[in-house]
Amino acid sequence: MEQWEEVYKNTIPVGEYQALVKNGEESGLFIKLECNEYIANINFGIVSAFRMFDEGIVLAGIFDENEITKYKKSNFSNTIYKIKDGEFGNFIKKTSNEIYDYLGLSHFVIITINYVIEVISEWEPSIEISKK
Repeated sequence: MEQWEEVYKNTIPVGEYQALVKNGEESGLFIKLECNEYIANINFGIVSAFRMFDEGIVLAGIFDENEITKYKKSNFSNTIYKIKDGEFGNFIKKTSNEIYDYLGLSHFVIITINYVIEVISEWEPSIEISKK
């Protein structure tokens, strides 16, 4: 059963963030979140997989409805969550022939006003916050 966990609680200030996503073979996955007051730079480095959807309208049918309802009440104020037993993570786990467990991969989701970004990574992201 899919479970979401708030991670890095209170690290990314509450805001209506827009996302800029860059990914490269050598540089890895970099996500810049920007709102009226803050910029949050999230660097995952090299990741195993990621997928991105335009806007939050795709939440229904992809994620567990109970988990969505729980965090939607606060307008997804934590911005970044870790998912256990999620659809995308399970897909990668199934197709990776046990590499998922061997590498200790984690499934993250970042929810902003313009994108829903899922990341499968061996590493925890580094997060830097600055005021505009």
